[in-house]
This record gives sequence, structure tokens and C-alpha cells, in this order.
Amino acid sequence: MNATRQSLRVIALAALATLPACGSEPAGQTSGTATVSFVTPNSDDGAVLVALTGPGVRDAQPSSFAYKAYWRVVSANELRLLVVGNLAAGVVATVTVDDLGKLDQYHATVLEVASRADVVRPSTAGYSFTFSR
Repeated sequence: MNATRQSLRVIALAALATLPACGSEPAGQTSGTATVSFVTPNSDDGAVLVALTGPGVRDAQPSSFAYKAYWRVVSANELRLLVVGNLAAGVVATVTVDDLGKLDQYHATVLEVASRADVVRPSTAGYSFTFSR
């Protein structure tokens, strides 16, 4: 019995010693939620499709009940986001990212914009997005 207890104690100590190595985030990395703000030259936008890129973009949520957000992960570094509603300049969504300390590495490319009357804008000039904590 004593040898069995000693063996269990050694196994338990070995398991505890490996726990710090089991973390999902490297040291200094903080995953979390970033806000995505919309910049628009118009006052009647109804939908915007955007490609969000950066290390570890995982999911998206609308910033309020006034918007609907549809998204899909294209790759480990890209998420496509469609936001629909009576869009206004300001925060339209939040995204979960792997490292809030690297927000300068996250970018958005506006792919398409439509008015509230469902008319596709001929150009995406003047549209952009910013990321913040």
C-alpha cells in the first residue's frame, strides 16, 4: 500500500508540474473582444460586407440589437462579416481576437456596401473600419 501511495503522489506532482504548460495562450498574449467601428461618407447605409484580417480573428457579434451580424471564418487570419441594419458611423460589431495587444495588426477591407433601399453602392471609397479595445 505504501508503494502505491508513493506512486500516486509522484504521478500527482508530475501532473501538477505540467499544468502551466497546458495554457492555451502564450505568455504575454491576451485574447479578448475588440470593437469594430464603421466610418461612412453616407447617412443611409443598410448593409456592409467586410473582410477582417489579423492574427486569430475568431467570431463576431453585432454591437446592438439594431444590427444583425452574419459572419464566417475564412482562415485563421480572416473573418468575413456582413452587418445589416440602419447603419451609422460608430461601433457596429465586436470580434473575438487572439491578442488584444496586436490590434495594430488587424485590418478591414470593405468589399461591398448597400443603401437602406438595397441599392449597391458603385464605390467603397470613403468607407473604412477601425479596431479598438
